[in-house]
Amino acid sequence: MPVNPFDKASRFAAKLDAPGFLGWLLGAPAEALVFRRWLDTRGLPFPGGDPDRTSDTVAHLDNAAEHGVPWAVAVEFQTVPDPDMFGRLLGYLAGLWLTLRPDAGRGSRFHVGAAVVNLTGTGAASRDLRWPGTGLATHLGVVERNLERESADELLGGIESGRWSRCLLPWVPLMTGGGDPGIIDRWKLLAEGEPDRRRRAEYSGIAQLFAERAGRKAVWQAKLEGWNVEESTVVNEWIAIGEKRGETRGRVEGRVEGRLEGRTEGQQTSLLGVLARKYGTVPEDVVASVRGTTDADRLQDWLWLVATAPDLAAFRQQAGI
Repeated sequence: MPVNPFDKASRFAAKLDAPGFLGWLLGAPAEALVFRRWLDTRGLPFPGGDPDRTSDTVAHLDNAAEHGVPWAVAVEFQTVPDPDMFGRLLGYLAGLWLTLRPDAGRGSRFHVGAAVVNLTGTGAASRDLRWPGTGLATHLGVVERNLERESADELLGGIESGRWSRCLLPWVPLMTGGGDPGIIDRWKLLAEGEPDRRRRAEYSGIAQLFAERAGRKAVWQAKLEGWNVEESTVVNEWIAIGEKRGETRGRVEGRVEGRLEGRTEGQQTSLLGVLARKYGTVPEDVVASVRGTTDADRLQDWLWLVATAPDLAAFRQQAGI
């Protein structure tokens, strides 16, 4: 599958300071959990989508409050929420429980759980399925962070107070208030406190990549111009991938004027045209969904899905239409 620079950057950012990131993600103080390592899950494919896709962000954590009970926590990042994430996580956690062991002791098993970070949109991966009177029940409680609903101001306040780690700085552009010039000024002061020059470059590069995803690229570039001359090679590669991906989208979309506010009508028309050229007749309910969507980012993602989905059914499933 094509490389998703936002997914790559998310996984990289999560590993800059694993205890700091996981503590914030789970809302737990530092003393409540012990990070052991990222588990090797290369032999366990993630259900759905690419059959070769594996998750490299499954954390081995110990619950300090319960005498070190071991947990395997799968952390997933989504540019746009996947309506099938509940089922995919259910299958993946079953595989984790059956396959991995915290140690060589007889009967040793992980407790398993999952957390999802949605870069845009609002996900709903948790389910509590019950049949009253029968005793049948299936429950999956997922920790889900919808970054567009997180407060940039509150996060920066937590970092300023020492509650949260500076490793969370790259995520600020995706949050509520993440394009405010005052927020970016506070961000710069906190980033300047990072003694590692390479780490500062990573904060800056990933933040600007995420700012592009949030439609805040111009203000972040202007604010950070000349701020940190050090650059991150790996982040620059993702930025280049993002630009190349954008060019590919442009060819698929027929050079749609897609990311300018107020131009969604052109995106809708182009999307329907591409759907018709690739799949033939477009069902009326799909046409209605496209015409009724005014979120420019969502339309842009649907246009990208057309390039990768093998048929209309797969497109509808991935787009949630």
